[in-house]
Amino acid sequence: MKYKNQQKVKRTSKQENNMNTYFKNSYNREKIINAMEILSGSGKLSDRIDFAYKQNIDYMQPEYMPDYIREQYLIVKNEICCKDLSKMSNVKLEEISNALEKGLSKNYDNVKAEVIDCPNLRNWNCPSEGMSGNQRIIDVGGEPYMHDPKYLGTEFDYFEISKMIGSERSYALGAGSGAMSCLDGHCGELVINENFITKENKSLIARVGKDKECIVEDYTASKHGGLGNVYYSDGLKGKVIYLKIKKRIGKQGSLPQSIRAVLSENLKIGNKDHIALAGVFRVLNGKIRSHVQPDYKDIKHEYYDPQLMKCTKDFLQFYEPVGPKLQCYTVLWTGDPTGGELNLRESGEHTHFHSYEHKNDAGHYHFDVSPDEIEYEGYFNIAQEVHRVNNIYKELKNIK
Repeated sequence: MKYKNQQKVKRTSKQENNMNTYFKNSYNREKIINAMEILSGSGKLSDRIDFAYKQNIDYMQPEYMPDYIREQYLIVKNEICCKDLSKMSNVKLEEISNALEKGLSKNYDNVKAEVIDCPNLRNWNCPSEGMSGNQRIIDVGGEPYMHDPKYLGTEFDYFEISKMIGSERSYALGAGSGAMSCLDGHCGELVINENFITKENKSLIARVGKDKECIVEDYTASKHGGLGNVYYSDGLKGKVIYLKIKKRIGKQGSLPQSIRAVLSENLKIGNKDHIALAGVFRVLNGKIRSHVQPDYKDIKHEYYDPQLMKCTKDFLQFYEPVGPKLQCYTVLWTGDPTGGELNLRESGEHTHFHSYEHKNDAGHYHFDVSPDEIEYEGYFNIAQEVHRVNNIYKELKNIK
């Protein structure tokens, strides 16, 4: 399908070089060419926005674009990328803290929850002193972008997204897939830990090595792959919820899932009245189960159902036991404040970690595997907004 009023544009040799570099660093050349032609065409901007969106404009990387494309691209990107914004319930931290201490005591033997002044998170090797001020979360993309062959290689720039939602001067923490263009085509689990204000990036990537070992490396880009969950704040010191937990006595092995269940039960959350939290917590003692996504070439079986838009078979590289001395970055929410229109991540949380003592321990946190030994400590804050970026599920449903 071609856009009707397309224009041919002459390019300088410099622009051609930029274009070649751009293609070299991309995984979907035909889609990129199509979208770039649309953006350089004539006609109503609204028509170009609509069509470019359907042609997966988010494969495009503005830093590699010729100048004559970039300006129109950014206009379109601003229009299409962050359409879905919802307010989360602004419950007082004291109410959340009381609910957590009461509810988590059913799953853990020793629970302390209180509201305190945030300590200096730089002492935990975070690039910010705090996690307060203009707190909001984003949920980007989804499984189709990661596993449907039509979309493999999709990438998002979470710094560019921060500009669109008013968080360009922020501390970003969270979890996402690694951007393949930044990893020589490899896959990986991205631990997002970056300060856009001070330009400090302490993010890490975990990937699977040749012998299925976990490899952990510094990650200097502000891009993630087809899905990601990020918490933005002004990085200020303020009030936070402090949690100290020892010994699991219940069945739920995941701390973020325990928190979600406790908040839903004890705060009597309704269908459209939901809470979002994010924070940093440590596994002081005990061990966990984790995973890292292997490279696509190393997955030898079909595992994704495009009709269901989800993975139906195991394909991940699991590691167990892992720990202790782990630092986790989590983004979680109790539900969709729109009643389901946002198609938020099905698990309701996303947590990645790295070790603060052992070099090659990092990845996606699942749950503890040593209930008698497990011990957590962490700091959490509430988010007032959730921004849904590129709701691929909604788009695919509309196509069907």
